Amino acid sequence: MINTFDNLLISNDECNKIKDYYESRLTLQENNIRKQKNYHETDIDSWLFKLIDNLINVNIGNQYSLLERVTILKYELGDFFLKHTDGIWNSTLSNNLPFHFYGGVELSQKTEFEGGEFYIKDKNVEYRKGRLFTHGFQDSHGVNEVKKGTRWSLHFLITDFKQKEVL
Repeated sequence: MINTFDNLLISNDECNKIKDYYESRLTLQENNIRKQKNYHETDIDSWLFKLIDNLINVNIGNQYSLLERVTILKYELGDFFLKHTDGIWNSTLSNNLPFHFYGGVELSQKTEFEGGEFYIKDKNVEYRKGRLFTHGFQDSHGVNEVKKGTRWSLHFLITDFKQKEVL
């Protein structure tokens, strides 16, 4: 299930600030299911962590919060992430995470790249720069190969320690 939220968007200036600030921190991740550059921001006092936590609070509610990290993703010509599911416990972070679901924000204009569609359950997600979207940990998803240009996005975990359903 995917949901989109339009109460508050990340502005163009904020999207550009994220790209400019994190560009030099990105590292290439390449294996049989993906090729992309990324960085995991784990500092809960960082301006990015605070920006995304506020985006979540305004769009979904104050009982929800950002969990563990924000991943900055950059896809260039030929980059992709094949269809996969993350699972309820993302073991690359911790085996003891509370219930959570996933959120994301597109940082590029659709005119800045070709291909690179983000899909959930084999259905392309409607693209809108700066908008929050959510999906469940069990939902298969991926990013089609980028054919031209550069696609930037954020991906992160959202929690409400009492909630047991994806919003």
